Amino acid sequence: MGNGIFLLDISHLTETGMTSFIKGEIVLSDNIEVPFSEPVEQLPQNNFPVQAGMSIVLFCLEGEIHIRISLKEYVLRPNMFCVIITGMIFEVLSISYDFRGFMIATRTDFMPTTEKTTQVMSFYKCLQNRHCFTFAEKEAGEFVRIYRSAKATLQESDHPFKIPMLQSYVQILYYRMLPIVIKEEESQSKYSRTRQEEIFQRFIGEVEKHYRKERSVKFYADLLCISPKYLSTVVYKVSRQLAGQWIDAYVILEAKTLLKSGKLTIQQISEQLNFSNQSFFGKFFKRCAGMSPKDYMNS
Repeated sequence: MGNGIFLLDISHLTETGMTSFIKGEIVLSDNIEVPFSEPVEQLPQNNFPVQAGMSIVLFCLEGEIHIRISLKEYVLRPNMFCVIITGMIFEVLSISYDFRGFMIATRTDFMPTTEKTTQVMSFYKCLQNRHCFTFAEKEAGEFVRIYRSAKATLQESDHPFKIPMLQSYVQILYYRMLPIVIKEEESQSKYSRTRQEEIFQRFIGEVEKHYRKERSVKFYADLLCISPKYLSTVVYKVSRQLAGQWIDAYVILEAKTLLKSGKLTIQQISEQLNFSNQSFFGKFFKRCAGMSPKDYMNS
């Protein structure tokens, strides 16, 4: 994404009593050991879109967590996990009062580069269209057991091989997720898309490339060699949203993220998103978000 977006790195996740970490390397955060009869402290929660500056895995043991990743919304329920890779924009929308689970955050290249590790990391390619998956009960139990072992290792004060041991645990956790992710991808690849679904996927792909500069439906229709009317019809039929709404959604997501980062002025943001002037950007933002850019920045 563009310059100025709030980049969430590992240091931002180490400020609660629920975390164990090695600075700049890995953070483990959970509330799974709290007795079920007691109120639970919740995992760190961002209340505006941020860009991941690390790899993150979230696992739900009890309750629910509502999250938006790359404009797609998911509800994690028991035995579900989601993977957020470096560069993705995400927002934790809500966490239920009874949520129990854990988060694993590591720098992008935390695992040592080996042939097998490369195979594990290749599953990132499967995360373009889907980010949340479900373990079977037995698999979920094993995943939690490995996490607890990793946490115990992280909390050892003076083990000379702590980091390589943690790297191995993280590798094992990814190996546990890998078959679930690949199976889902293979299942999706066997599904024969209709021509309209193919057009929609191509449209979204082009929007992701060009939305900072182009907001015209005609621009995207021309790229796909179809008429704007036909593109609009297809997009609405497949997604129940207008083509213009999809374009606006990408623009407004980046605008919100830039505004909350505090790194750019409203004028600079309007220029970065290719609005003719700040006033036009303000009207666009208020129409989509229900408040002015300044009010959103200060909210």
